[in-house]
Order: sequence, then structure tokens, then C-alpha cells
Amino acid sequence: MSKGNITVESSGAWDAYANNKPEEAIPEIYRRASAHSKKACKWYWDSIESKRKWSWRIRMLSFSLLVLGVVLPLLAATCAEDIDTLLCTQVGVASLAAAGLLQGADKIFGWSSGWLRYMTTVTAMEAATRQFELDWADYFLRKTEPLNDSDKQALFQLAKKLQNELSSRQSDETSKWCAEFNSGLAVLNDLIKSQRESAEKAVEAMGKSQAGGSIEVTLVHSAAPKPVKMSLDAGDAEVFSGTVWSKLHVEPGQHEVKVTTDTTPPQTVQRIAVVPQGGVARVEVIVP
Repeated sequence: MSKGNITVESSGAWDAYANNKPEEAIPEIYRRASAHSKKACKWYWDSIESKRKWSWRIRMLSFSLLVLGVVLPLLAATCAEDIDTLLCTQVGVASLAAAGLLQGADKIFGWSSGWLRYMTTVTAMEAATRQFELDWADYFLRKTEPLNDSDKQALFQLAKKLQNELSSRQSDETSKWCAEFNSGLAVLNDLIKSQRESAEKAVEAMGKSQAGGSIEVTLVHSAAPKPVKMSLDAGDAEVFSGTVWSKLHVEPGQHEVKVTTDTTPPQTVQRIAVVPQGGVARVEVIVP
């Protein structure tokens, strides 16, 4: 959203013409007023060209990506292979995301809005210039006597009016550009903040999903504790003597705990333990 400097030739102060003859001062007043207008308008027309090109490129790319984002998920439903379905869906989502990023870039850098803002400003400047030329010509058409100092003063006021109008248009456009520039910075900061928060949440969620839990089994013996075989799901059994058996680093979810007595015949007790993420599942087993 860069904006170069614009400098124009002023019509000058009245003192520059006060001591000149009307036939010398009046053409110079008109020349400076016209030069002021032409240079200001040329700056805007030159600036419009680059913004217009970028705006059209962004719009065409955004529309193309939008079409892809809509069509590819529809094509995914007709794919025979799962990998093709997944590919079409992912590319479609990526296309919509890219289209959104392009629109965000247009908002931040102000290509489209700057194009329209410059067009509005330069057309108003050219309208003011045409009105100045009409007023200037009308003054001479109504003039029936030779030019004098009062004519010089009146025509200088016409040129001054044009210069003030052009300066006002330029000032208004610059104020809008400043507001838009700050708005673009705010949008960029919001995007960065939201992406940072999303990344932090994703990392936190990943950490939670990878965080295992544990199982704690309390064995209630009818007499003195005897050795038993403990196993979890389809894992190998291990001999345990005591009243509290535990297992660390267990994946969250539902697990089957088996307690097998060392008797003839052996007896097995099964329990289901639901392990929370980063938590402990506690189970009580009465040993026969």
C-alpha cells in the first residue's frame, strides 16, 4: 500500500503578478493553474494503472480458486478410489483458503480500494478543471473592454479557486488513504493474532492427545495376599504380589484388565478400565 509523493506547481501568490501588466500576468496565471491540474491528474492516472492491474489479478485468481474450491469437493463424490477422493477434497479446501488469503492481501495492501479511491479523486479533479476552463472562457466572452488590473485580480481568484479545489481533493484522498492504511495494519495484526492462537491451540491439543494416562488396580484378597498374574488387554501377563498394581503410560481409552489366580484350576477376573487423557483409571478387583 505504498504511496509516493505528489508535488505540483502552485499558482503563486498575488504579489508575483501585482506589478505585471495584465497581458503578461493573465497568461502566466492560466499556465500555472493548468500545469497544477495536469500534474496532479497525471500522478493519479499513473498510480491507477498499477493498482488496476493488481486488483484484476487478485480478482481473477480469487474467482478461479473459488471455482476450484466448489467444484473439486463435488468431483470427490464421484471418485472410485479413496485416495482420489481425499486429494480432491484437500485441494478444494486449500483453494478456498488461498482465495481467502488473496482477498486478505487485497484488503491489507489496498489495491482494489486504492484503484477506486484514485478514480474518484482524479475524476473530481478533472471536473473542477473543466469548470475552471469554462469560467475562464466565460469571463473573456463577457469582457467588452481592454484588460486591466481588476481583470487580473478576478482571473487570479479563478485560478486560486481551482488550486484550492484540487488541494482539497488531494487532502481528502490522503486522509482516506491514512485511514485505510491503519485499517490494513489492524487486519494484518488480527490475522497474525488469530493464527498464533490457532497454532497454540493445535499444539496444546496435540500435546493432550499424546499425553497418556495410567491404570491403578486395587486387589482385595479374602485372606493373605497371594501372587496373581496381571495382564492388560492382549499384553503379556506378569506375576504380582501385593494389593495395588499400576501401569503407567497407557493410551487414553477403554482397556481390559485381567487378574488370574495361581490356583488349580486358575480363576480369571476381568474388568474394564476407561483411561482419561493424563488421568488415572482406578479399578477394584476381588480376588477369589
